Amino acid sequence: MRVEAAVKEVVPVTPKVRLVRLVWPGVEKFAFRPGQWVGVWCDDFLGVNNKPVRRAFSIASSPGDEYLELCVARGELFSKHVQDLPPGAKVYVDGPFGMFWLRPAKEYLFIAGGTGIAPFRPMVHEALGMGAGVTLLYSMKSPSDFLYRTELEGLREKGLQLVPTVTSGLDFPAWTGRRGRVQALLGDVWKKGVDVYVCGPPAMVEGVVEELHRRGQPKEHVFVDKWE
Repeated sequence: MRVEAAVKEVVPVTPKVRLVRLVWPGVEKFAFRPGQWVGVWCDDFLGVNNKPVRRAFSIASSPGDEYLELCVARGELFSKHVQDLPPGAKVYVDGPFGMFWLRPAKEYLFIAGGTGIAPFRPMVHEALGMGAGVTLLYSMKSPSDFLYRTELEGLREKGLQLVPTVTSGLDFPAWTGRRGRVQALLGDVWKKGVDVYVCGPPAMVEGVVEELHRRGQPKEHVFVDKWE
């Protein structure tokens, strides 16, 4: 599906990350599975041969929401352009794409790095709604990079086992969560029989998958969404 969308609002949530919310007539009927992604492009941002630059973004909202939410980190030029779009700006969206969605299971382990939390936001809601056990191991550089913190901490009351960890070596006196990279913490959250989903920077994803295989996790029960 391809639609012409408009920017509803852009919400700064950290120094580098903004939530970009898009709307169009019938957006609440947009059919996708939590974990999928969409392609986004703008007429006024051109690349090679004067063709619009198209980028992939994971969907951070849930089916039925009144807008499509994207979690955009300030990085390459197009992401910066999207972050700076004013309300009402026109963008194009196509999709959904990808196979990073939940397979039936009794228990899930989600492992996210940075803005890799985006697809897990709707996936957590879906898994909890199915009555499955859900553990979310979420890695960030500093506490200020904890995206959707209030929402995720609130889901503990619904059964979410939330394990945030900070990777920066700097001192954060108010931080009471874990410290260190997710590979080093796998032993605390992984167990046999769980389906594992991983999303984040390529090096993190590769390191986690390698450690999972070392521990004996079957390949057919590891699902990854690795950024290019």
